[in-house]
Amino acid sequence: MPRRKYAVSFLGVGGVGKTTYIYRLLGLSKEPRVTRRPRFYVLRVGDMELFLLDAPGQYAAEVAALYNEAVRKYAAQIDLVAYMYDLTAPHTLNDLFQIEVRLAFNPRKILIGNKRDLAEELGIYTEGEEAAKALGATRVYYASALKDDPNTLLHIILENLQ
Repeated sequence: MPRRKYAVSFLGVGGVGKTTYIYRLLGLSKEPRVTRRPRFYVLRVGDMELFLLDAPGQYAAEVAALYNEAVRKYAAQIDLVAYMYDLTAPHTLNDLFQIEVRLAFNPRKILIGNKRDLAEELGIYTEGEEAAKALGATRVYYASALKDDPNTLLHIILENLQ
């Protein structure tokens, strides 16, 4: 039986935890290297193959440009965009709107507020429900890419591909 194939892109400005999230899904080190160019990682789950696109960049315009370039270069059909922001840094949520308007390829979207553990510790928690609606995201999740169980992180992605 052939594998079902899905491509998921993680988008957000630098430091929100995109690469950490992907590394945890893959079972790699908790401390990823800095992402310098777009990279696809392959994760096999049951009868599925997930192609996880880590779009680098510190700033919104840079992230969007590198995402668009990677999708064109690899002729990728992106099935899901996982927008990510840092719950302790409200500007990272606002930056997603700058990314959104620059995307040439715009599939189904979810919003992940990352660093939940740090947000709870600091008492700073930027809710994303209103932003999710404005971005056209179907759901909002609050997670800790560093501390949540990898199966929990994977479930967020899988339930949005079915």
